[in-house]
Amino acid sequence: MAVYTYEGISKDGKKIKGKIEADTRREALIKLKEKNIVPLEIEEYTYKKPFWKREIWSRKPSEEELAFVLTQISTLLRSAVPLPKALELVASQTEDERISSALITIKSEIEGGKHIWEAFQGAEIFPEFLSEMLKTAETGENLEYVFEMASEFLEFISEIRSKIISSVAYPSVVIGFSILALFITIEFVIPKISTILLSFGKDLPLITKVVIALSKVFKLLLFLLPLALIVLFLLRKRYGREKFDSFMLKLPVVGKIILYFNISRFARVMYMMMRAGTPITKTVRLSVGSITNRSIRSRFEGAEERIAKGESLAKVLRDTGIFPPLFINLVETGEASGELERMLNLLSEVYKKEAIRQINLWVRMIEPLSMLIIGIVVAVIVMSVILPITEISAGVR
Repeated sequence: MAVYTYEGISKDGKKIKGKIEADTRREALIKLKEKNIVPLEIEEYTYKKPFWKREIWSRKPSEEELAFVLTQISTLLRSAVPLPKALELVASQTEDERISSALITIKSEIEGGKHIWEAFQGAEIFPEFLSEMLKTAETGENLEYVFEMASEFLEFISEIRSKIISSVAYPSVVIGFSILALFITIEFVIPKISTILLSFGKDLPLITKVVIALSKVFKLLLFLLPLALIVLFLLRKRYGREKFDSFMLKLPVVGKIILYFNISRFARVMYMMMRAGTPITKTVRLSVGSITNRSIRSRFEGAEERIAKGESLAKVLRDTGIFPPLFINLVETGEASGELERMLNLLSEVYKKEAIRQINLWVRMIEPLSMLIIGIVVAVIVMSVILPITEISAGVR
């Protein structure tokens, strides 16, 4: 139930302001008239947090959060709960204020006569493919199926992201702490020891001199880092996101992983949209829109029009020069046998697993490499500290 603020005139002629709860603006007007209040202005109330509680960077809800919400809606619809009531129940149980507010707004708009797909599209927190699927399914009375499919896809994206993070987290933390330990030693320990050693008239050991020289280079790089980031940002802005994404695709390992994840997502969206009965041209457009790498996306220019003219999907995909032969062959087989949906689902899983396999392979190589880096760092730290201390003790004798 939404909250509305109003300004009106009471039955004794006084101007009054207040708030009233109602499902729609029309219902709020009826309630005010029942209280003998003539409304002059009425607006939906939007809660504004105090500035110290506001988020500095606003972000959209995560795929995992949205997937859970869509699963709840699907479950309630399967239990014969009307959609407006389902939205209200899920909104009341959702902790995220953005999702809760969006669901209440969607409910009000649907009750006000808007199409379901229009209401979800206007919320701007749900993916575009959901509104397109709802547009197709709205007359087919299979809304619970659409919400379930959308939830599965968002869980799929969330699973990929969490696997990437979990794979690279350990090596990153280990190497990061090694560098931090080296920095602390260089910045705070060695200068004090070198000062004491020089006071005894002793020269610094070679390894300590090397470490001090490296510390100066490290400091210089640290100061230049903001400038380098600004230059990178300006270059990206000048040459465009597409060229930057094209450069990322050419990187030895990273490029292959980016490609596999993008074509896996492309196949998954195509599979979902075809299951929902979406026309092939719109399916291709939405599937291309799900690709995050702009260099790959640019290769699909004119693809929708070509398919509308009767060209096969396999030929259009082959002409992009992006998809591996296995992908093209299975799409061709699916088109010839009438099992394109099953092939797309299979391809989605194959390339997701291949991307994760590549990540795991390189992570397994990075782990021993990180141990080696730690060993070298520890050895350098020990030698650069122990040798000056040995010199000091020799000088005291």
